Amino acid sequence: MKKNIGILFGSDSTEHEISIKSTEFIFNTLDKNKYNLKLIYLDKKNNWYVPKSFTNYFPNIKEIFKNPLEKVSEIFLSEFIQLNPLLDFDLKLILNEIDLFFLGLHGGIGENGVLQAFLEFYKKPYTGSKFYASSLSMDKEKSNLVFLASGFNVAKFINLEKKDFLKKEVNLKFPLFIKPNRGGSSVGVSKVQSLEELNQKLKILFESEFEILIQEFISGTEVSCGILENLDGSITKLFPTEIIPENEFFDYEAKYILGKSNEITPARIPDNLIEIIRELAEKAHKVLGCRAYSRTDFIIKNDIPYILETNTLPGLTETSLIPAQVKYSGLNMKDVLDKIILHSIKENI
Repeated sequence: MKKNIGILFGSDSTEHEISIKSTEFIFNTLDKNKYNLKLIYLDKKNNWYVPKSFTNYFPNIKEIFKNPLEKVSEIFLSEFIQLNPLLDFDLKLILNEIDLFFLGLHGGIGENGVLQAFLEFYKKPYTGSKFYASSLSMDKEKSNLVFLASGFNVAKFINLEKKDFLKKEVNLKFPLFIKPNRGGSSVGVSKVQSLEELNQKLKILFESEFEILIQEFISGTEVSCGILENLDGSITKLFPTEIIPENEFFDYEAKYILGKSNEITPARIPDNLIEIIRELAEKAHKVLGCRAYSRTDFIIKNDIPYILETNTLPGLTETSLIPAQVKYSGLNMKDVLDKIILHSIKENI
């Protein structure tokens, strides 16, 4: 008997558009012989839009993404003429008909634990890490503290709150990286060379953010490594990808626009370092309490890996790293998504 899968995507996150792209990949990859698929879209105000029926159709996002990003949500919604805003009294109907929610979300309420807590309250299975690990991993300051306590190498950092802007002294060496403390996909990430430039960038970021992580820049080889959990409790450590961005660092544009970065799997680093990175990715997955799958990013300087962050819902677009690593490992993404679904259902039984 087919399982009813609801794919949640969109939301108020700065990664709204990437979520749409990931969901297109998830939707097209899932086995339609095994699953009935219902696309559940969250607009940028987190209103739910739910079709009356399951579907085999996904809108042509290549056409949609020819438009300015601020118009994407509106245009995408108009493509789904069968979607209707979810009213409160409809909630239990949707929850009852869905066997599992596949989270095609990135950042915001989809990855910071809020949606996970909501689904756990209603005892509905969903993919990816649970509430606590999602919240912890999204908070760069707190996850860095966990990494330090667990023996990882972490570049020096401070977390600056909006109320402390221009009041708290930054005792770090330039150049520095600044990024939203609870953001993802390198949205809002900047490299700054001076105190004047730092203050300028912070002023802009604090228009939309409440906490900014400031971290010393480490020059080296950037790699990223995925982890998959198996149904028997064992771990599949994928092979790390080396990232060579066209831009100065692996920013939002480099991650999601074809041709803006060169990604090599496996990374061109010594075999012993590849194994170290794979072990560290598994360790990060475990110390944060992640579930089903994750991807952890590192910078290697003088053969020493420095951990950057762990992604609990890593991108699954045509240019994303997990699909490339899965392919190199001789696995099939359709089977991997099956495993993620089965693992998530098993964890909720």
